Amino acid sequence: MVKDLTEFYSKAALNMKRSEIRELLKVTRRPGIISFAGGLPDPRTFPVKDLEEVSCEILREQGDTALQYGPTEGEPPLREALAKWMGYEKDSIKLENILITAGSQQGLDIISKVFLDPDDIVVMELPSYIGGLQAFNAYRAKMIGVPQDAQGMRMDQLEKVLDNVASRNRKPKFIYVVPDFQNPSGITMTLQRRKKLLQIAYQYDIPIIEDSPYRELRYKGEDVPAIYSLDTQNQVIVLGTFSKLLCPGLRIAWVMAPAEWMDRMVVAKQSMDLCSPSYTQLMVAEYLKRGLLPKQIKKIRKLYSGKLKVMLKTLKQHMPEGVKWSQPDGGLFLWLELPENLSANDLFPKAIENNVAYVVGSAFHCNGKGQNTARLNFSYSTEQQIVEGIQRLAKMFKESM
Repeated sequence: MVKDLTEFYSKAALNMKRSEIRELLKVTRRPGIISFAGGLPDPRTFPVKDLEEVSCEILREQGDTALQYGPTEGEPPLREALAKWMGYEKDSIKLENILITAGSQQGLDIISKVFLDPDDIVVMELPSYIGGLQAFNAYRAKMIGVPQDAQGMRMDQLEKVLDNVASRNRKPKFIYVVPDFQNPSGITMTLQRRKKLLQIAYQYDIPIIEDSPYRELRYKGEDVPAIYSLDTQNQVIVLGTFSKLLCPGLRIAWVMAPAEWMDRMVVAKQSMDLCSPSYTQLMVAEYLKRGLLPKQIKKIRKLYSGKLKVMLKTLKQHMPEGVKWSQPDGGLFLWLELPENLSANDLFPKAIENNVAYVVGSAFHCNGKGQNTARLNFSYSTEQQIVEGIQRLAKMFKESM
């Protein structure tokens, strides 16, 4: 028996960290827990009947194809449908710009594999999506966070970061943003900031990764154009997913990238899984062909909009003075900020004792800070659970203050 397995691990493997959210979900499955921790969709939004009908038809009409290996790039009917869908915002999107992945996390891993070497620099929002941090960390990248305000990533701070990096004769490999109802903050980047971001990216010659899982989940206000739709230099790569619009169990997501970059991504995916499941791809393609998605999105918006209103109202009614929170117009999350002298990390065990859970905000900070912050999810719990869970948190924070 080998005494010390660690001497056989690669440096990359030793650098990998468990997802704090995935670990938290184990705790939150305890009976009686009201969980604001995961980013789980409400199962009531799953279009079970529609998917059952679509699934049966695919097996009857296309069974030989659906149950066979498929092309690495993805099944053409789905890629064509996605190119058309994304083409509503930018008409130059073609089938060859689309790569199907097993969830957006695989897309992040493919991008990391293609672009990152150890000690390469990635610039991101502060805080930022934990799945991005995990993917970039696995490839031993150095992550630099740029603070946000209510309008999104601060462009003045971004320029300072890029100037500082340039002064050391370095260049970031890309700028990673979640511009619509950001995970974890719920903030949406304004149109002015999006245009400025592109201007800066062109000036410094840096690609932008636009992670966009929540774009269709707007509950109030006007849509802001996607960053890729404003891009005139083919410098934006987009990540999209059906996990929040249909259901996460299908594991259907995609990367949209300029054709010049797509070849390397296809090669990277081939060494991971050869291809994504043809069966679920053809199911989603047929679902889109039947025109069912708009009805599904409308259903989700109605349900989640009500839950968000309840959470915001209950926070206003019960949270003690000194606690702040974001005011998202959509998505699945809002951001809680405690007074500086309180630590959401230290209070988490007490929250579990009170049968309520959140995600500690430090997990979303590439600089190790944010101990006084937390992310709350409102999509999974019922409205009654939201009221009860927020009241429990408010009582706990009052006692701690």
